[in-house]
Amino acid sequence: MAHEIVKILHLLWLPIASFLAGALNTIAGGGSFLTLPPLLASGAAARGGIVTAQATNTVALWPGQLTSTYGFRKDLREHRKHILPLAIAAGIGGAIGGQLLIRTSNHHFAQLLPWLLLFASTLFVLSFPLGSWLASRHGAKRSNFWLFVGMVFVSVYVGYFGAGGGFLVLALLGICGVQNIHEMNALKVVTAIVSLGIPVITFIVAGRVEWSYCLVMAILAALGGYLAAHYGRKIHPWTMRWIVAIVGFLTAGYFFIVKP
Repeated sequence: MAHEIVKILHLLWLPIASFLAGALNTIAGGGSFLTLPPLLASGAAARGGIVTAQATNTVALWPGQLTSTYGFRKDLREHRKHILPLAIAAGIGGAIGGQLLIRTSNHHFAQLLPWLLLFASTLFVLSFPLGSWLASRHGAKRSNFWLFVGMVFVSVYVGYFGAGGGFLVLALLGICGVQNIHEMNALKVVTAIVSLGIPVITFIVAGRVEWSYCLVMAILAALGGYLAAHYGRKIHPWTMRWIVAIVGFLTAGYFFIVKP
């Protein structure tokens, strides 16, 4: 009886978490922290295991990334000459990451999950001082070659797990000499769409998506991403990142104690 009550509570929370995750991914990232736990607890992993739940989570949150381009449409037009090569790099890495996920056994992914969550949460915390350091690197020489290579490797992680990937992209852009914050945001949005979009196709073709959960999540995540892109500039990203980081650490701790 208690188990059924917990499952119902997670089912009720999942739509709200999906909307918030779409918004968070646009403003600060880390939306997966909110949706993966209730998705697992609500029974999405019952048929295909935890890998199917992760694949479903990726597919469900991707529309939120797509609708968030509304908020960056001007920046995308201004910096379009750099978009294509990085989109290609993101596609290559995302495709590799997606293939790695569907080839990972449920047992091994369950063992990796808390560590991946801990890694992603740590990235959010490190993003505060590292972001300030990157912003102070005036005059850093731009390296498009290493930016392309680095984007492939970063996108492998994004395609495999996703959480914290946005910060990895921003850090890579800063290290490789991209100084304009508007260009960084535009490139981050495009690479996220591609590095997650290719695995989305992979997961759908492989039949690793629980559509009974995914469709509602996708609609609400898309709505959250659209609204956050429109109104998100009024919310301080620093505050949102701390909230996301705390949720991430709590989620990681939960999965260290309770094995999915």
